[in-house]
Amino acid sequence: MTKTEQSQVSNQSGVKQPPVKAMVGTPLAVLNGVSFSTDSATNWSKSLSWQPEATFYPRTLEDLQVIVREAKKQNKTVRCSGTGHSWCSTSVTQDFLVSVNSMNKIHKPQQSTEDGQWTVKIEMGVTIEELDVFLRQNDTPLALATNVLIDDVRYGGVLTMGCHGPMFNFRTLSDLITELTIVNAHGDLVTYSENGDPAAFSAACLNLGLLGIIYTATLRVEPMTTRLLMKDLNPTLESVFGNADGGIGLSLKKLALENVDGFQLFHWPFKQFKEPEQNDRVWVKTWKRTNEALSKKEVDPKSVPEVDHPLFKTFAVGEQVLDTPDALHYEMGGGGSTATIVGVAIKVDEDFKNIAEAFTELNWAFSTSSPERRLTILEMRFVKASNKLMSPMYDEDSNAIYCMMSLYAISGTPGFKEYSKGIAENWIKKYNGIPHWPKEWEHISNVVPHIREQYGDRIDTFNKVRKVQDPNDMFVNDVWRSVLYGN
Repeated sequence: MTKTEQSQVSNQSGVKQPPVKAMVGTPLAVLNGVSFSTDSATNWSKSLSWQPEATFYPRTLEDLQVIVREAKKQNKTVRCSGTGHSWCSTSVTQDFLVSVNSMNKIHKPQQSTEDGQWTVKIEMGVTIEELDVFLRQNDTPLALATNVLIDDVRYGGVLTMGCHGPMFNFRTLSDLITELTIVNAHGDLVTYSENGDPAAFSAACLNLGLLGIIYTATLRVEPMTTRLLMKDLNPTLESVFGNADGGIGLSLKKLALENVDGFQLFHWPFKQFKEPEQNDRVWVKTWKRTNEALSKKEVDPKSVPEVDHPLFKTFAVGEQVLDTPDALHYEMGGGGSTATIVGVAIKVDEDFKNIAEAFTELNWAFSTSSPERRLTILEMRFVKASNKLMSPMYDEDSNAIYCMMSLYAISGTPGFKEYSKGIAENWIKKYNGIPHWPKEWEHISNVVPHIREQYGDRIDTFNKVRKVQDPNDMFVNDVWRSVLYGN
């Protein structure tokens, strides 16, 4: 890195940083200047645990190159981890695990002299919250146009796994990338740009950690010239999913299209989980761009249904006008509770009928059988199609709409694995759902053959790009080997 580049780099521009949250323990030794430990590893929800031979804690590009060259020398595989908000086995390895948490530099945002577009370059250990704060402090306050809902996850996982927000008018966060630098299996730094080979760039932007270790990503950002009006609605099931004039799905379509700046729907079976009363309402959160001043209206307590769920510290926000980052992130989790999530992407029919049916035919009997099981939640969001090869929302029609439908439960809920397996299999078989990579999907019957069939030639194209950078599968673990090769 040059002195000029160093002067443009900051870890929050003087703002005190929160403690680094690591998936693993304290480094015990050093290899060629890079700290490592032999601790076991786990994901955020504690649903997965494994024992790497070594977990490395790099801080610089040179550290990444040391790790890769050592792995090549010892014929080891390499996977990366951040905060651990993935439910699939993407980070699992018996060899080398790389914790990117300390690689959290943010470069000074740049504005193009040609089209005025703003971009920002970041390392992969940067959290959502850290970048939000940094961008807001720019001379021209900036923000990402869309973002994930929780703010303590890191961009390494968000970008490599194709995560998304609730913004109907936008795509995945991987679609915001303009340039990516990756350390490949030879230890070389390779740059992918939207101005380069389209197939290679598409593969790199959502690469599942299979092209190498991402060093930096450059993302499109925009001036915070507008805010978001955030509302909570509590309509009845019938009003959203009932058979409106013209057919089932039209009410859902109308509601969704009225809130293209942001839409998220939740349903849980009970208003009060201690009472056997079926909940006949859904909770809808909406976001709309506005030029209104920052504000918060008082909420009438009588208008807010009782929702007692450990995954939501607070949910009744009523109506607020907030800056974009503040509106997109709200508290989820509390009291040590973690969630397990099974989710798929379903392409939305013109009349939204398939989405309404996929929701209404769910068998909620599971949820009534015990207090813990009553905490199950169905959640849906809508996003535009992605053009990234390995995205479950990939579509050649850029205007296609996908519903991201998920089933939540408290981690360790008895019977949830079997229940969610049945629901997900129905979404896959009947509605051609495609598993969302970071969610839990490995327990679904025949899921890999389904994935390979749906991705088809895109996997071959991805493999051609990947093999140039990783000819001996250094970055491939068991779960990705089955997807790439079908075994």
